[in-house]
Amino acid sequence: MMREESITGRQLFILIFMTQLGVEVMSLSHAEADVAGHDTWLAVVLSWLCAQVGIMLIWWLGCRYPSRNYFAYVSKIVGRPVGALVNIMYGCYYALSGCLLITNYSDVLNRWLFAYTPRWVILPMLFIACGYAATLSLKKISFLAQTYMALPLIGLMLIVFCGVYGFDVKNLLPVLPSGWNPVMKGAYAAFSAYVGYDLLLYAFPYVKTKTKSRKKLLLIVSLANFSSMLYYVISCLICSTMFSLNQLRLIPEPIVFILKYYHIEVLQSIDILFLIFFVFIVSDTAYIYFFLSAKAFQHLRSQGMGKQQVWVWSTVFLAFIGALFFQKRASLRQFSEMQDKLSLIMVVALPAIMLIISGIRSVGRSKA
Repeated sequence: MMREESITGRQLFILIFMTQLGVEVMSLSHAEADVAGHDTWLAVVLSWLCAQVGIMLIWWLGCRYPSRNYFAYVSKIVGRPVGALVNIMYGCYYALSGCLLITNYSDVLNRWLFAYTPRWVILPMLFIACGYAATLSLKKISFLAQTYMALPLIGLMLIVFCGVYGFDVKNLLPVLPSGWNPVMKGAYAAFSAYVGYDLLLYAFPYVKTKTKSRKKLLLIVSLANFSSMLYYVISCLICSTMFSLNQLRLIPEPIVFILKYYHIEVLQSIDILFLIFFVFIVSDTAYIYFFLSAKAFQHLRSQGMGKQQVWVWSTVFLAFIGALFFQKRASLRQFSEMQDKLSLIMVVALPAIMLIISGIRSVGRSKA
């Protein structure tokens, strides 16, 4: 099993921030149009609070086993057979997440950029690039993410620059016309945008801060989560102020639409530039998923089971084969909704259960 080198707090911040950004930046306002309406930005803030609770759970759990990652110590909490089953669940979950993410983005590229290019031409390029990156160590992956950290910031500048013209603040009014119920439903739908903080499950023991404080580790992950929230809130506010609800229901990626139809003399086709930038951001999220999937399968045995490269390319190959079956957007949407529900189970419910069991066992041992 590959021995992990330590990473800095800054590198962890970049990894989590980049992993939390995904296709949802372009499509969240459309997905929330029938749920939270123009109060999508409130749903995003509420789901951020829920993600923060999830971060606290993982941090508390990691503090109980500071020298091991989640996949290594889960068997100590629930026993080897159940622990192996849990790791298999995580391995499959992350492989499915990577598959759906790449397939969704290839669908976006097909509709906005490569209308006459078959999807089976785009998919192999994305899967091979992500598979190669996923074979690296956590430290090398963090170096890779650092090289294009500026891209999401440039993307946000493009969104803000093109979105400040033609917006109407009146579209945001009235606030909460139907009360908090639609916003709470929207928060459930928006939670998947914050999935990515669960990288802490694996990275916890490998982060070295100057003060070696666990509270600083919590602060770093919380800041990354907060930065992602600001990114999503700004994107949703711009979409909500520029489009009516009926328009948001019809446009799958409102952000790309804004960029496509905004013209300046010195720069042509801003939407193409944005989509190219976002290839790197989506790829970062995808290869983190494949990396975590391989690590989950590797920890099926305490001594390590197989090589990381073998597990990565096996999961990437199977994910690619699965992606070829998503020919219709309806089926892709159904699986994406299923993956959203799985995310709540895998990154919130299961860590909470492990924390409770760990607490009960430690109390039992202290009484004995």
